[in-house]
Amino acid sequence: MASRNSDILYKYESMRIKWSRCFEEIRNDHVADSIKTFFRNFHRNHRGFTFVVGELYDGTTHLFVKQSKYRQIKNEIEERVDETLPDVAEFRDVTIIKRRISFQGFQSYRDFGNILKEKNLEVERRRHADARKSVRKLRRTLRAADPNALILAFDLEVYEHDHSIILEIGYAMTTLNNPKKMQKFHYIIKENLRYANKDFVPDNRDHFIFGTSKRMSLRRAAAKIQEHIAEADFLVTHSGAHDTEFLDSCGVSISGKLMFDTQILATALLPDGPPLYSLKRLLEDLEIKFDEKILHNGGNDAVYTMKVFLTLTQHAL
Repeated sequence: MASRNSDILYKYESMRIKWSRCFEEIRNDHVADSIKTFFRNFHRNHRGFTFVVGELYDGTTHLFVKQSKYRQIKNEIEERVDETLPDVAEFRDVTIIKRRISFQGFQSYRDFGNILKEKNLEVERRRHADARKSVRKLRRTLRAADPNALILAFDLEVYEHDHSIILEIGYAMTTLNNPKKMQKFHYIIKENLRYANKDFVPDNRDHFIFGTSKRMSLRRAAAKIQEHIAEADFLVTHSGAHDTEFLDSCGVSISGKLMFDTQILATALLPDGPPLYSLKRLLEDLEIKFDEKILHNGGNDAVYTMKVFLTLTQHAL
């Protein structure tokens, strides 16, 4: 059974590739070859070494190592080549599929890697197909929509160590024909004030820059956004699969409403970018002015998501 993980993990393939290539780029072939040899013989020389199999937020599955083992491998290579290795990206919010897996040798590791590669390619193909389908739906919607169609973009902030605890609800509303006239809302959940993010994302709940935040119970905040969702013609979110689950958990229904996800739309409309766009990356690539320091505030992110969506509609036309 899969479970969530909040410990620091590192992708094994990222370690192998990055550390080999960084010395190839500076034409230090001797060190690069030594690192490649280390990884080629790794499973034979480290019998019983255990990896973690985990799924990332984009649906792809990878082999990870825990932080202590990452440091062990890094130190071992640095001593061998007498060079300092760069750090690789760390991951925290990983869905654990298998907590312990080991390989008899390089071949068994490579066979398992090929299985993951095929699985991840299928995930990517499906993601791109879903993105193209979403863009077609958007074009049909824009052609048929009343110019006064009401759009609602929303964002939720949850507690990083327990995603069932909602800290903030933010949303913005505007129309297709008058996007500059935008209503903005930001609710801070009173009963969850004692929970504060800091480890994975900043706590910016008090930094809403587009209006005045209101503190209220989750029940009251849910009732308010439900009332506005009922009025909206369609909804917008960014990477919002979990946000819809969070809304549902507090009794907010979006049943029957058209919804567009800017992350999914960007996959098809901006194909030269990363596999999955963060909100920050979209704001940068679309040249939308923003303040990075106040992201991860539910109200601010909802406003920025709306601005991204309105810009993407121009790409879709």
